Amino acid sequence: MKRVLTRAFTTGMQQWRIAMIVYVIQLCLALPIGMEVRNVLVASIGHSLEFNKLLGHYDHTVFSDFLKVHGASITPLIGQLRWLFLVWVLFSVFTDAGLLNGVTTSGPVRGRVFWEGGAYYFFPFLKMGLILLLLWLIWTVAIFLPMVLWVLPALENSVTEIGTVWTILGLLGLYVAGLLFIQVWSVLSRLQHIRASTSVAVSLRTGLQTLIRHKWKLMLFIFAFFAVQVLLFVIYWWLESHSGMITPVLIVIFFLIQQAFAFFRIQLRQMAYAGIALLTQ
Repeated sequence: MKRVLTRAFTTGMQQWRIAMIVYVIQLCLALPIGMEVRNVLVASIGHSLEFNKLLGHYDHTVFSDFLKVHGASITPLIGQLRWLFLVWVLFSVFTDAGLLNGVTTSGPVRGRVFWEGGAYYFFPFLKMGLILLLLWLIWTVAIFLPMVLWVLPALENSVTEIGTVWTILGLLGLYVAGLLFIQVWSVLSRLQHIRASTSVAVSLRTGLQTLIRHKWKLMLFIFAFFAVQVLLFVIYWWLESHSGMITPVLIVIFFLIQQAFAFFRIQLRQMAYAGIALLTQ
């Protein structure tokens, strides 16, 4: 496992060009909607007293009044976010294809490998993504529907809340485990398609078989990368809580730190893909 982690880290650091391409595309997608949100907020609710009240703490009554007064300004943003979500899904399919093509390419990897992989594998990966998205929706309904119908009402009517709370936490843990299972299955199926040029159905079946065969190694590896993500969050939270964005200089510094974290998270995804590919060769 140590050797796999080392090689995965090395792969992610060496392929920084691909990470930079993904980072720039993400920035180009996020900036227009971010600027639109800012313009709408400043023009319509920038001096709202309700908005100032919400800055201190959440108040449901204030929030409801806030939506009644300024709902007309926020509704167009919600409509734009739906389209942005669609674009983001297509972008994610393309970037996953490019990243996976990079980690399965032997020898020096240039930015061209990313574009070639994204273009060549886009449509097969889109089909896999839609199938696994359907499974994700089914899994979400299977977990949260019983929670809404039976568990939450029991929380209101039971004498003690301990058992119900533990049930909710158990269901949430099961839900996260299911999401990780689907995500790793998706990665393995796409790796299978790249390696053997199999059909979508065969790639999904082989990816599931590979996941079951290597489940313990993959679980340990994914846990290690999840721990790194948590560590990064704790480090950023510690820095922000001890300094804060209270001056123009600190605002610039923390903005740069945020962008550095965003870039490194892309590299972490490359490392995770490389590690999964190594563990299942």
